[in-house]
Amino acid sequence: MLLENMSYIEVEAYLSEKDIILIPIGSVEQHSPCGLIGTDFITAEAIAREVGRRMDIIVAPTLPYGMSQHHMAFAGSATFSPETMISVIKDITKSFVSHGFKKIVYINGHGGNINPVKTAFDSLKYEDTPGLFEIISWFLLPEVQEIEKSLFQDKNGHHATPGEVSITKYLRPETFKTKSTRKKEIEHFNVYWPLSKREMKLFYPDGRMESAPWLAKENYGKLIMEEAIRVIMDRIREILKITVV
Repeated sequence: MLLENMSYIEVEAYLSEKDIILIPIGSVEQHSPCGLIGTDFITAEAIAREVGRRMDIIVAPTLPYGMSQHHMAFAGSATFSPETMISVIKDITKSFVSHGFKKIVYINGHGGNINPVKTAFDSLKYEDTPGLFEIISWFLLPEVQEIEKSLFQDKNGHHATPGEVSITKYLRPETFKTKSTRKKEIEHFNVYWPLSKREMKLFYPDGRMESAPWLAKENYGKLIMEEAIRVIMDRIREILKITVV
């Protein structure tokens, strides 16, 4: 059920029966020497596509870029401004609404996206745009966090976590042949938020945020991803029950 592989005739047929679409979103940003720059969109895409496959729901092409300005002191990172992110989400959402989709659900892999996406939703509603707009961040699901806590105790941290790195290790094991596995000290700071790129590099010079990504394992990734899929499917079932006026 990948939108990119469908014709518009097939989409019209789908809309005669269903009105929901999933849109994976992530970011292009560093995830320490241990992780992949594409971590956030790789995880969101894999989870969204599997949910779509199991539930027979269309999944739109992934939006890989996000609001990642605080990572811009690390090579390879790229970002939307908050204003651009809001505009992009609004334009994508309005496009699908115009075709008859009534439930637009973003499956998110990056914390920096949450505020601009929700602001975009508020702006759409201010403009009286019809529809149910939802963002589900897989990494914030309590059930997922409980599994990560059992696996990593207090070492999961807030960025470049062994949880998310485990999923990418499960999905793309060959890419980790060149990645660092060296253990480092885990430092805890009383940090204000948000941070500029300069402040981020000063507080977290190797890109980790109180995390131990070297603990990542492929089998952990499969376990965490399956739980995220299960919980999101439950949430989607509840969304499907809602009548959109």
